[in-house]
Amino acid sequence: MPTDTEQLSELIAAIYDTAFDPDRWPDALARTTQFMDATGATFAAHDAARKEGNPYYTHGGDPALNARYYTETVRFNPALVPISLYREPGEVFHLTELVANDELRRSRLFKDWMEPSDWGDFTHALIEKSGTRFSTFGVAHPLSRSPADEQVKARLGLLVPHVLRAVQISNSMQLQRVELDAMTVALEALSAAVFLLRVEADYVYANPAALQLLADGRLVAETDGRLRPIDADAAKLLREALQASTDLALAAQPVSIILGRHGDETWVGHVVSLKQGARRRAGRHYDVVAALFVHRAEARRPTLVQVIAAQFKLTAAEARVLFAILTADGVAETAAILGIAEETVKTHLKRIYAKTNTSGQAELFKLLLAYANPMVG
Repeated sequence: MPTDTEQLSELIAAIYDTAFDPDRWPDALARTTQFMDATGATFAAHDAARKEGNPYYTHGGDPALNARYYTETVRFNPALVPISLYREPGEVFHLTELVANDELRRSRLFKDWMEPSDWGDFTHALIEKSGTRFSTFGVAHPLSRSPADEQVKARLGLLVPHVLRAVQISNSMQLQRVELDAMTVALEALSAAVFLLRVEADYVYANPAALQLLADGRLVAETDGRLRPIDADAAKLLREALQASTDLALAAQPVSIILGRHGDETWVGHVVSLKQGARRRAGRHYDVVAALFVHRAEARRPTLVQVIAAQFKLTAAEARVLFAILTADGVAETAAILGIAEETVKTHLKRIYAKTNTSGQAELFKLLLAYANPMVG
């Protein structure tokens, strides 16, 4: 037989196991029942206002009676309101401290559930509390040893700090799982390729579109799990952007990188720091510092030209030249497409450069890429 100290040590270990595997709660409750020399144990939630209960995990008692309590008898539990009003997380208490023993034994709670289960008292610890909703961890005592005494409270008190910490760890891990699952679903639904990157360009996640780019191998490649743009200039810019992503002063705005061309298509990457604002919640997974979004440059869409035209107050003629110059190969082809003289195209371009504060087609194209960046605005 293990000593009391050994039994306590093994029980505490079992409690912490539940933080990483909630399915271990039945084992922890069985050990708790034995350690407390009780006849049952529960980890459950109640809502005092709604008179509802939710048995997260239970051990001991009659399953049919337990089920009936949580669906029917819970409405007659006289302890719900006192627990909600007067107890705080971490406190240990007996049911008979909240409801006088003679009153308890006249209640529907006792007659319909406790007495048929041979239970005369409960010792509980309040674990979490929010408004009228709360959760408790505790044990049931047989009628022959009820009401329970102060030694029982002290013994359960040995477990309570560990239960509190285990539940906090579990809640934190569950929240991260939910966030990560939701983020994965969202990223996999994007048509743009998405890589989640560490500061040295190690990628910890790539959505299906990103995996296709890697398989194609013309824009990006992988070396020992590290993402590498094929174009040397793009590779340099990516390294600089990832380093900047760790600096809060430099990471506020996404960085756009021209990754290369496939035939007539230009591909662009946008490096978005995950160390800023709400994005830090995504970046905390696996030391990720940035997300790289890769897509075809969409500067040729008329809708984007319309946005630029409205923003910089371009005339209709200037907007047509802007759209055509992005579609055509140079001034001469633009003039041919629009059916106007080359000098007229040049005149319109000068006005466009002046209004957009750009000095040539290269800067104008970068401006359009910024407006096409799905992470801006």
